[in-house]
Amino acid sequence: MKNVQFNSQHMKSPCEHKLDIPFRDGKELNGWFSLDGVKSVRITVPKGKKAISPNTYKSMARQLRLHVDQFDQLIECTLKKDDFERPLRNG
Repeated sequence: MKNVQFNSQHMKSPCEHKLDIPFRDGKELNGWFSLDGVKSVRITVPKGKKAISPNTYKSMARQLRLHVDQFDQLIECTLKKDDFERPLRNG
């Protein structure tokens, strides 16, 4: 788990650019990933520039239906969008 290396902006950017998740601004940043035009999974990213806590990091991975190591790969840009979508399509 690489939560101490990343802040909120590091979390938001790959979600926006790789997964095409639009975020709504509010108390927290909330975004939906759409699979074939249907909202499938929601992620909440806390605002701020401090490191993400381990529990929050795990929660964000769970929201995207990823294991923590897969979430690390998403943030580091080694997990491709197709690899993210495959398990969602298979149920």
